[in-house]
Amino acid sequence: MLTALVAVATPLAAHATPPVPAEPGATVLRIVEFTDAPGARALSSTMDGLDASAAQRGLYVEEVRRYDTLFPGMAVSVDAVRAGELASLPGVSAVYEVDTYAPPTSDTLPPLPKQAETTRDNVTVTDLTGVPKAHRDGATGEGVTVGIIDSGVAYDHPALGGGNFPNAKVTGGYDVVDGDADPYDSPSAASGHGTHVAGIIAGDGPDMVGVAKDATIHAYRVFGDARPTTDDVILEALERAVEDGVDVVNLSLGQAQSNVRQDALLPRALDAVAAHGVVPVVAIGNGFAGPFKAGSPGVAGNAITVGSVYSTQYAYQAFTTGDGTKVPFNTFSTGPAAPSSGTVSILDGGQVCAPAAPGAFTGKWVLSSAGSYPCTPTNLVANVTAGGALGVLYFDGSEWADPDAIPTANFWGVAGEIPAVAISQNQARAIRAELAAGKEASATWGSYWGIEVADEFKGLPDASSSWGPSHELDYKPDLVAPGGYVFSAIPPGDGYYGVKSGTSMAAPHVSGAVAVLLAERGTMTSAQVRDLLQSTARPTALSGDPGAGLHQVAQQGAGLIDLPAALAASTTVSPAKLPLGELEGRALSRTVVLTNASRHATTYHVSAQDALGAAPPYTAEYLTVKADARVEVSKDRVTVPPRKSVKVTITVRQPRGAVDGTIFGGWVTFTPKRDHKGHPIRVSYMGIAGDWHKVSAINPTFTEINSTLDNPALRPAYFSFGKNEPLTITDPAASAWLMLSHGFPTLRELRMEVLDSSGRVVATPVRETWVIRNSGAGTGMDFYEWNTTLADGTAAPDGVYRLRLVFDKILATGEPETWTSPEITVAR
Repeated sequence: MLTALVAVATPLAAHATPPVPAEPGATVLRIVEFTDAPGARALSSTMDGLDASAAQRGLYVEEVRRYDTLFPGMAVSVDAVRAGELASLPGVSAVYEVDTYAPPTSDTLPPLPKQAETTRDNVTVTDLTGVPKAHRDGATGEGVTVGIIDSGVAYDHPALGGGNFPNAKVTGGYDVVDGDADPYDSPSAASGHGTHVAGIIAGDGPDMVGVAKDATIHAYRVFGDARPTTDDVILEALERAVEDGVDVVNLSLGQAQSNVRQDALLPRALDAVAAHGVVPVVAIGNGFAGPFKAGSPGVAGNAITVGSVYSTQYAYQAFTTGDGTKVPFNTFSTGPAAPSSGTVSILDGGQVCAPAAPGAFTGKWVLSSAGSYPCTPTNLVANVTAGGALGVLYFDGSEWADPDAIPTANFWGVAGEIPAVAISQNQARAIRAELAAGKEASATWGSYWGIEVADEFKGLPDASSSWGPSHELDYKPDLVAPGGYVFSAIPPGDGYYGVKSGTSMAAPHVSGAVAVLLAERGTMTSAQVRDLLQSTARPTALSGDPGAGLHQVAQQGAGLIDLPAALAASTTVSPAKLPLGELEGRALSRTVVLTNASRHATTYHVSAQDALGAAPPYTAEYLTVKADARVEVSKDRVTVPPRKSVKVTITVRQPRGAVDGTIFGGWVTFTPKRDHKGHPIRVSYMGIAGDWHKVSAINPTFTEINSTLDNPALRPAYFSFGKNEPLTITDPAASAWLMLSHGFPTLRELRMEVLDSSGRVVATPVRETWVIRNSGAGTGMDFYEWNTTLADGTAAPDGVYRLRLVFDKILATGEPETWTSPEITVAR
C-alpha cells in the first residue's frame, strides 16, 4: 500500500509548481477509510500522505481525527464542493458522510397515582430483573470496568465516588468533544444524562445503588455544551475505550434518520469493539413509530441492543414526619445533598427575606417560602443560614402554584452552604398546621416515596421503546430492561437525584448486568454474553393488555433480563436468537447447541410459545394480530450429559393466513424435569410472513388519519395539501410538487422521474439513496419539486407530462414499485 502511494505521488512531486489548495468557501466533515495497511507505520504513512496527495490536486483537506484501533481512517474537513474527490485519493477505500446524534432526551408518559414501597436497594435497580437478589448473593461487578460514552459523568456525586477525577469509582475517561482530560458532565443540552446512566450501571451511595455497584467507570464525554455529537467524536471515544481496556461499553445514544444499516460506519465500529473483546451495549432508541424503527448504532450485528420496559414506580427521595407521613422532595441544585439518615427538628420560619439574627434557627430545619425579588429561593437559603439553621424545607407558597406539585428546585442564584429541599405546598401546610397546634415536627431522612405504575404496564414494554427488526431483517432489539421512570444520580448542580425514562436508561441496566456476569463467570465474548442473557430472559405479556398474549418479539426481543437466572445457568444455548428473515411461505430450519457445564446430566422438556404479531402498516398504527407460527423441534425431550453438548434442530413455518409483511415471533423453551435443578432456557425467533416487498412504499396511515387528503398527491406549491389532481402550469417560474408519505422501512433509492407524453423519461429531478421511511406516527411527509426543466437544464417545451415515483426497496430483486401522477400540462 505504501509503495502504491509513493508511486502515484512521485511523478506529481516532479512538477515545478504544484497546485496550491484554495481556501474553500465552505467545508464539510467526512470520514475516510483506508485500505488495510501492513502495520502501524505503513498506516501512519498512508494517513500522512493524504494531505500531500490532496495538496497536489489543489484540494483543501484538514485532518480532524485519526483512527487506528477499530478501523484505519481519518476524519477530515474538506472543501464542500470537491468532497467527492476524496474517494480517488491513493489508499482510500471508502468515504463516509458524518451523521449527527442529538443530545439524548428521556421523557415518557406521566405515571399513574398509586403509592409504592421503595428502599435504597431497589429504588434504581427495581426488583424486576432480580438485581437485589444478585447483590445479596455477593454478585456486584467487582473488578469490571464499564466505559460510558455520553455527556460525561459528575464524578463529585456521592454515589459516583465524590471528590475529584479520577476517584475510586470513576477511574478513567476523557472529554473527547472538547479535547481535554476532564470528562465532567457539565451543563449542556444533555446535562445529567451521562451521570444518570452511570448511576444505573455502577452507582453506590447512601441513597441508591446501581446494578454493578462495585464496578468502576470510565467516562467519555461526547456531547458538548448545547450541541449534538457526530460519528467522528463517537468513533474516537470508542477507540479510547478499547485502548483503555474497558470490559463493557455503554452507548445510550442513537439516531433513526439516516444510514440506519448494519454496514454503516458506526455499527461496523461496534462490531469491531466486540471483536476486540469488549462487550458493546446500545439503546435501540425511543419513538412511537411502530416496526422497523431501530436506531443506529443499535442495529450493529454484534452489539447487545436493548429496549425498555416500564419500571415499578416513579420514585422520589423522601423524609418521614413524626406521624409516619412520607414527604417527597427535590434537592436544591445550588447546595449540598440532602441527608441520608438521622432525625431533625422542624421550625416554621415564615418568609425569611432578610438575614436572620444569629442563633435564631440554630440546630433546626426551617420551613419557609420565598417572596418577590430579591427574596428568591436561593437568597432565602442564605438568609436562613445566617440564623444558624441546619437546612431548609422550601415550598412555593404562591396562589398560582399547584398545591400537590413538588418544585424542581433547579434554581439560579448564590450557592448554598446548607442543604435545602423543595416540598409540595400541601405537605408544607400540613407540617405548618402541626407546628401551629403546638406540636413538635420532625423529619427522619433516608426514605423514599413512589408513584406506582399501573399493573397493566409495570415491567412491560414501554410504548416509546423503538421496534425492530433491522432493515436487513436482523433480530433487534435483543432484550429489554427497566427504562421507564428510573431513579438515579444526576449532577449535584441539577439536584443530585432525578427520574429519567427511555431506552437510554434500559441500556445501562443491561451494561451493569453484563459487568456482574463477567465478574462472576469470567471472560466471555459479546455473543456469549448475549446468548446467556437472552436464553434466561423472561418473555413479557402485551403491554397495556397483559391477558391478550405475549408481547411482540420485534419490540421486546427475547424478553426481560433475569440476572439471577443468568448467573445460575449451568446449561447454555447458542445461538439464543434466530433471525428468520422473509419466509415467503417456506419452512426454515436452524440448529442450536445446548451445552451443559455442570457435573450432572440435565433432561429438558421442549415446548413452543407464540408471541403476538405486528401486521402492516409500518407506522404507529400497526396492527396487533394473532400470528402463531408452526414450530417443530427435532426432539421433544433433550438430555444433555455433563460437560457435553447436544444439537437440536428447530423448524419454523410462517403463521397461516398472515398478510404479507406480518412480523411474527416466539420462543422454544427447554424446561428442566421437575427433579432436575435449573431454570428454563429459551431460544427466541423472529420472522416476516409472506413477501415483505409486497408491502407498499406508500403509507396508508396518512390518508386514514387525513381522510380529505390524497397520498401521494400532485400539488401546485410546496406544503400544499389536498387531492391528487391534474395540474396546469402557465407561469415560467412555477413548479409542480409531489407530496409523499412513504412507509416502507428503507429504500435503496427513491427516484422521481419526469415522463413526456410518449412515456419517455426526460428528467430525474429527485434521486435519493438509502431513504428511511418518513411516516413514524403515520402523518410524516416530504415534498418533491419539478421545476419544469429537462435533464439538460433547458425549459421543458409546452406539452403534457407526468411524474413517476420509483421505489427501489432494500433487499428487493424484482421490478421496483412505481406510482404515476395525473397529467401536468405545461402551457407557457
